[in-house]
Amino acid sequence: MQYSLVKKDRVTTSKTELILQILLIFILPVALIKFGIIPISMRIPVLVAVAALTLFVLIKEKWTLNMFHVDMQSVKKYYPQYILFTVVGVVMISVLGENLGKEEIARWWTYPHFLYLFFVVSLFQEILYRGYLIPALQKLLNETAVVILCNTIIFTFMHMLFQNPQVGLPLAFIGGIGFATMYIRYPSLPLIVLSHAVLNFCALLYGFFLVHGGI
Repeated sequence: MQYSLVKKDRVTTSKTELILQILLIFILPVALIKFGIIPISMRIPVLVAVAALTLFVLIKEKWTLNMFHVDMQSVKKYYPQYILFTVVGVVMISVLGENLGKEEIARWWTYPHFLYLFFVVSLFQEILYRGYLIPALQKLLNETAVVILCNTIIFTFMHMLFQNPQVGLPLAFIGGIGFATMYIRYPSLPLIVLSHAVLNFCALLYGFFLVHGGI
């Protein structure tokens, strides 16, 4: 069964422009950091630059909140599905952490990332990878399964910047499939952001997705 997140005519950008935007927003910044052209310590300024570029694109192309499914109707309609998805995700992360012998980070409340940055990162990632990228991929591709796969691969590519890729990348891939599937099947940006924030917090608590040099 095919699920259409937005009407195709809502994304009016040409396919060539969409491909260029995907390369500039999602691929190039990660590649520059991954290959050492930009140091990992500069990841925050790079993130700000990407956010500015994305904001410019969204304003230029007149994106609306409706296109991101920011509304209370979708929240009321889909919150049971997202609660179930989040609970299952938390259990899976906890079981994985225990099986790998990972301990929760001590005094996690002393780290700024746990206090507020994890939510900001989750918000930004969902606006980009689900809110913006999925409709863009839907215009470029015909099959929902291919859209989910491409979205997941691009999402996982970003996680190459973190430590322990042998664990982090498979975890990001599984999470990416889950997030993309949920957003396409149950489109609601507020709910996917909250779910991602909770799962992001749990993953960080067990030491997954740490950058080189710390949290």
